[in-house]
Amino acid sequence: MTALPALTQEMIIVFSILGLVVVLLVLDLLRVDVVGLLVMTLLPLTGLLTGSEAVAGLGSNAVMVLISVMVIGSALDRTGVVGRIARLITRLAGTSEARVVSLLGVSVALPSGIMSNVGAVALMLPAALKISRLSGIPASRIIMPMGFCANMGGNLSLVGSTPLIILNDIMRDWWASAGPAGKGFAPLGLFSVTPIGLAMVCGALAYFLLIGSKLLPVREGRDEGGVVSARLRELYGTRVGQGFECVVPAGAHAMTLAELDIRSRFNATVIGVAHDQGRKKVLAPGGDTLVTGGDVVLLTCRPENVARLSSELGWQQRDKIKTFSAELLPDKSGVIEGIVTSRSALNGHTMEELDLRGRYAVNPLAVMRGDRIYVRELVDLPLKPGDALLLYGDWEALARLGEDADLIYTEELRATEVREDKAPLALFSLALFLGLALGSDLALSVAGLAAILCLVITRVLHIDEVYQAVEWKTIFLVAGLIPLGAAFDKTGAANFLAMAILSAMKSISGMQLYLIMAALSSLFAMFISNVGTTVLLAPIAMTLAAKIGADPRIAALVVAVASINTFILPTHQVNALIMQPGGYSTSDYMRVGSGMMLLFLLILMGMLALFY
Repeated sequence: MTALPALTQEMIIVFSILGLVVVLLVLDLLRVDVVGLLVMTLLPLTGLLTGSEAVAGLGSNAVMVLISVMVIGSALDRTGVVGRIARLITRLAGTSEARVVSLLGVSVALPSGIMSNVGAVALMLPAALKISRLSGIPASRIIMPMGFCANMGGNLSLVGSTPLIILNDIMRDWWASAGPAGKGFAPLGLFSVTPIGLAMVCGALAYFLLIGSKLLPVREGRDEGGVVSARLRELYGTRVGQGFECVVPAGAHAMTLAELDIRSRFNATVIGVAHDQGRKKVLAPGGDTLVTGGDVVLLTCRPENVARLSSELGWQQRDKIKTFSAELLPDKSGVIEGIVTSRSALNGHTMEELDLRGRYAVNPLAVMRGDRIYVRELVDLPLKPGDALLLYGDWEALARLGEDADLIYTEELRATEVREDKAPLALFSLALFLGLALGSDLALSVAGLAAILCLVITRVLHIDEVYQAVEWKTIFLVAGLIPLGAAFDKTGAANFLAMAILSAMKSISGMQLYLIMAALSSLFAMFISNVGTTVLLAPIAMTLAAKIGADPRIAALVVAVASINTFILPTHQVNALIMQPGGYSTSDYMRVGSGMMLLFLLILMGMLALFY
């Protein structure tokens, strides 16, 4: 074995900073972006890196690719492409968590085989969040499986991830200087790694269906409704934007909503009526809206009230929203609280006079005046300055009402304009990114910037929306860890750690070497980029393999594959990307990722024994 290099003061400092980062992340003592900023500050202060080297991560290829795929994903979301994908998966999977996880896993693993794992996750992430809202499955239950499957899918071909793309070049350079005498270099083929990738994707899905689902947290997303959500639960016993669908039995006598008097009788509000088997929908129906046999009525109320309504009227309550699922997407509609000002056009008028349903397609749910809440008396109650209205409707309609009536909303409208006419341009920008990334020698960052520029020039996104699409916590975490990896390389700490572990092994077989290199590569990739890990460890692995009579190419392949698959900390780019949307903590990654890591090593060693 090669002699162990001497431990220097610089190595001790960089190991100390690494230990600090691990403690801060594991114990959640600081936000992840603050940890990134701390690393960028400590490295130049300790003299390990220059100031420019410490902040180089902000302009690195990895960070620019992250920004690019976040923006492209937002564009696909805003043009309705993601919504269509989400609705398709929801139709196929229903509310079954196992089917949702399986379909999402396959949907992200396949594109990961031909593009960046981070890119595949970023493009599918908005769809996963929409699927969570449609199906009622917490995002924390489906986003981590999707991210892990993307990592596994990166092993489906040699163009599935950057470490595999550059692997043949690294091996060729090593072979030219230290390769076995008289034996030429044979590069790996495009699908040389495919058996490993297929086994890993199947293993990841099996893990989450059988074991991982018991370890994943059940965590609802942040309550964006604020006061409104609390008031709505108090009044209606349901979450913002959700309700109940009831089917009017065939042959029922036709009656208007005014005749049914549902608000007064059952303390419920009808927010939609669908006629002709759902083909004709009336949103924000008025008192003159006719309800007849076969119609679907959408209500918001407490569960016990809809049960009483179904019993007395003979309507059939559905177990989930079907007919109005698209209209109830939180990105399209919701509940908000508006305050009537002294200048408001609503002053002195009743809801019957204002006809908010007819003019704006907005449903008034309640009026709060002081400590009193009006629901049944809503229609004939004259409004006064200071009254708080609970309103349900389309975000754009609510925005128009706010402007026309001088209402002050207590929270920002969550309107997302769906620009379906721009969908072809968003898809073209995605194709441009993939084409430049796979079909040219341009850096991925340049391909991403070209796609962003295309989105802005074609007005798919405004430049301000580009900035809003970026998850800056993730960016600063990754930007802080990149210079930490550079410090490991510059000080020789990475080489020292690798050689210290390997020197402890006196006599090992080829399979033992592969296992050690796989574990070591995954460990390094938590803190150093997967490219840096491959560049650093692949030559070492090939040298050691040649010394013990193992195949150097397989040793290098193990390093590249293992550098892509690391699950225990949110420091890996994919793990960092899904942390905020999934609401995960570092302990979640350690709990779920530990089992995934063991499974990955078992699958990798098994496939090496069978096929390599």
